[in-house]
Amino acid sequence: MTTVPQNVSLALDTPEGFHELPLHLPPDVLDAALWELAEKIWPGGTEFQRETTAVVYSDLTATLAADNVLHASVAFYETEDGAASTAHLLVRAEAVDPEAPEIVAASFQETLSFDEHRSIARVDLPCGPAVLSLHATETEGEAILPALEFAHVELYVPSPVRGWLVVLALTTPCFADLPRYTGILRQIGESLVVRPAEQAEDLPETPAPGGVRAVFG
Repeated sequence: MTTVPQNVSLALDTPEGFHELPLHLPPDVLDAALWELAEKIWPGGTEFQRETTAVVYSDLTATLAADNVLHASVAFYETEDGAASTAHLLVRAEAVDPEAPEIVAASFQETLSFDEHRSIARVDLPCGPAVLSLHATETEGEAILPALEFAHVELYVPSPVRGWLVVLALTTPCFADLPRYTGILRQIGESLVVRPAEQAEDLPETPAPGGVRAVFG
């Protein structure tokens, strides 16, 4: 289980089309927030579609919050041929040895490179060095359910606050849109700001549309 950092503040911006899951709301307002999310996802949908979406994301929100996910959002886009394209974004913080960000990035780049099914690249973000990873997984099919393939795009970002690694993971079943989602994750990584919690007041007060600002600890 991921440990939530007690001395880190984090802010990031997600683009239009992303809808944040209300992970850290008290129970008395969670249902209303989930229904509002369902209405955003299905502005022209039916009552059944919105109710089903709210129930699904209620279960998912509880699971992710229990697993100490820091941020979760779902993206919906329309492709050029009118089909739906979707992806999920999760943000976590993993405890690592309190080394310099360059050392942490180099270590993860080397470790991930041992997986021959991954594509790995070193990238430089405004907040420091990072490692970009791409790979695919497949779920096992069942009696009436086919096997499903997912593409995973991940950014491993050593925090300037030593001892923490921020992981931005975007998952999509839409392989044709992988270049788009890779660019989106890089864009989100470019917006990432990580600082000591006592400097949280220095973070932007108003994130861009779809953005999130969170302080942990």
